[in-house]
Amino acid sequence: MLGGLPNDTQDMEAAEKPASDELPASKEQFCANHPGRATMVTCSACGKPICPDCMVYSAVGIKCEECARMPRSAQVVLKRKRFWWALVAGLGAGAGLGFAYYYILGSIGFFFLFFFLSAGIGYLVGEAVSRASGRYHGLKTALVASLSTLWAFMVPPLTAAFVSYGVTWDSVVFALSARSVINWVVMAFAIYLAWSRNR
Repeated sequence: MLGGLPNDTQDMEAAEKPASDELPASKEQFCANHPGRATMVTCSACGKPICPDCMVYSAVGIKCEECARMPRSAQVVLKRKRFWWALVAGLGAGAGLGFAYYYILGSIGFFFLFFFLSAGIGYLVGEAVSRASGRYHGLKTALVASLSTLWAFMVPPLTAAFVSYGVTWDSVVFALSARSVINWVVMAFAIYLAWSRNR
């Protein structure tokens, strides 16, 4: 009988323990897409409860399908410093590539190279903007890449016209000739590539 006293004391102490020492009961929640399914998992991005069928495993945790589909730019804000770096990089790359483009065309004069060179300008300017912005993809960087590509095609002939003759309306539109129309077409193609690279 004496040997049972410690056990009785322990039982009494356990019975007298306040309920606050016990682990709180988890709140039951149901999948946002399947209301009949109970779940303990929530999306690491938006906090929405999700069941196993709705889980998408990512490098930063389990996400719902909507958050997993969101581009990185929709969750990350483009900082002002990054924006200015992207603008400087785009205009710098555009100017350098633009002068190289017109120099090659003036030296070789091969018509078919128009499309390959313009595609290269659009891609490289778009890549420069993308890297300088920290791989941010959005409307701002797409506009910067597009304007920088336009800059690549406009600055060299305008600079040459200004040095030789002064700026005139004909120099701005490259004159209304068959060659100018082709130049506008390849320029539009390059701008599209730069835009799509950053959008």
